[in-house]
Amino acid sequence: MKIAIIDDQDEIRYSVSKILKRAKYNTVLFNGLEEDIGRQIKESDINLLIVDVMLSDDFSGIDLIKNLYHHNINLPVILMTAYTTPTNMIEASKIGIKDILQKPFTPAQLKDTVKKYDEKKDDYIKVMDKINEEFVGSFETMKDIYSKIGIAANNDLPVMILGDTGTGKELIAHLIHKNSTNSKSQFLAINCASIPKELFESQFFGHEKGSFTDANKQHMGYVEAVGDGTLFLDEIGELDISLQSKLLRFLEDKTFKRVGGNNDMEFKGRIVSATNININNNIAKERFRQDLYFRLSIISLEVPTLKQRKKDIPLLVDFFIKKANQDLKLNIKGISSEALEILKNRSYNGNIRELKNTVYNSVLNAHEDIVGQDNIKFEMQNTEDISIKDIISQKINEQGLKNAKDILEEIEREFYTVLIEKDGNITHLAEHLNMSRSTLRKIFQKYGVKTNYSTPNNHDFLK
Repeated sequence: MKIAIIDDQDEIRYSVSKILKRAKYNTVLFNGLEEDIGRQIKESDINLLIVDVMLSDDFSGIDLIKNLYHHNINLPVILMTAYTTPTNMIEASKIGIKDILQKPFTPAQLKDTVKKYDEKKDDYIKVMDKINEEFVGSFETMKDIYSKIGIAANNDLPVMILGDTGTGKELIAHLIHKNSTNSKSQFLAINCASIPKELFESQFFGHEKGSFTDANKQHMGYVEAVGDGTLFLDEIGELDISLQSKLLRFLEDKTFKRVGGNNDMEFKGRIVSATNININNNIAKERFRQDLYFRLSIISLEVPTLKQRKKDIPLLVDFFIKKANQDLKLNIKGISSEALEILKNRSYNGNIRELKNTVYNSVLNAHEDIVGQDNIKFEMQNTEDISIKDIISQKINEQGLKNAKDILEEIEREFYTVLIEKDGNITHLAEHLNMSRSTLRKIFQKYGVKTNYSTPNNHDFLK
């Protein structure tokens, strides 16, 4: 491994170099103020930077590292400093530096710190250039989606994206726009559920000055502002039924007037819509116009849930760890097989968004450079559509099969606690459970369930 030692003091550069050469490392020395230091580091095939915090009165080692990162020189860094202050530690953390050697340090401390990078230099995750968000997945699960994205991108027909919350519908809309001929034009996303009914026309089509109270100036609406770009109508299924006819008329002839205006204006962009509701059910219940749906869904694309693409979880976890390293300025190298197994067996009602949040939280919890099973912390799930099987599976994933007996007792205890809270009458409960009152009493006693409830009927209660 080749190491660049960057310090403005000659004696420190040479001392550090001497220690590392004895440990069989190659070294290149810089004072940090060379005008072409970036070029020299690139040409020297450096694997690790050891940088002093103070290079001059007005230029720090952190300044140097930021400049190198700006020029796409993304290497692991060890900082040396005689002054470990909250400011320089926070600044170091913000740009992804974990290791700081406080002067004076021993040869053993130096070699131990360098050794961490030497052992895993081949799989070290560098601070990366900005990662472009992609719809990550295996060819098997993604081939149909990518095919439809390609078809949609090659024309300006309306596209409807269907899928559960958190499956990546807006990301697909961005990919359609990004791969279209108008990719350099505006992409404008609108949450249809959040537009007040009385402001819909003004926000969507714009208004002229004086067209209503408080219209103090001309306002450009969404359809005009997007130009020949992509107008993304998110949560289109939540659009009020009384507004759907206005949207339908606009889609039929691609023209519109500002509120209070007389001139027809042409819409030159394209419409992409998305919803997480069952549109067919809403059409049957007359909450959504069928003719509007047909207009919006000339190309229809359904996004699979994470439950339907379990095989992609390792790919997604790897991607989100790299993304978290970039966003959070960390250097996490990967995830243990045990932790990955826990993530693979989770039931994600929040889909990819929930997995991403879980990975980010787990990365922040990691005390080492590998995410372990103890670092996995799940968010509270929305209780909608969570089955008892999901709950049991989640508990086993978190606690392991070796604790299966304890998990079973915990579930039973909660079950009987809820029963007695709902109906404190032992006779009633025993009848519903098809067991004797004495058996039920023993179960309550076993789990320490309190049963000091009373009712006006003075039925048989366990005291």
